Amino acid sequence: MSEVKALSVDVPQELSSLLLPLADGQLLVPVDTLSEVIAMQTPVAAYDAPAWYLGELNWREQRLPLLSFEVMRGGPLAAVSESGRIAVLNSGNPGGDLPFLALVLAGTPRLVRVTPEELARRDQPCHQGELMHVALSGEEAVIPDLTGLERACLQYRNNR
Repeated sequence: MSEVKALSVDVPQELSSLLLPLADGQLLVPVDTLSEVIAMQTPVAAYDAPAWYLGELNWREQRLPLLSFEVMRGGPLAAVSESGRIAVLNSGNPGGDLPFLALVLAGTPRLVRVTPEELARRDQPCHQGELMHVALSGEEAVIPDLTGLERACLQYRNNR
């Protein structure tokens, strides 16, 4: 009988991530999820869209959905402040129908280093668009469900 040896795999002890500020909390995403932060702009209106689908933006010759994460998870639409920005995120599906989407932010993203010791899962029910609630060094955050966001946007676009 032959002996099977496990291959050594380097698991990163630290992951560069971003905290994306929302009006009612913050999202935690890996750095490579964020494509660009752009100035707030008025989207092209979308006909008969869900309340969280604020419209569409033209970005690098693509039409991106602009989403309100707060509304998607059941909260009110936040007032846009002077510090507001738009985050263009990779959907995680580069070959799909919607490789990027945009989220309204309440400010500028902040770079953080995530280590297993600093990250803890929080037992809280997830709403639409949420993958997991976490605490990072005591700060509460939500890890967004990018696949779910993409699916919701495509469902709206395909049904109009």
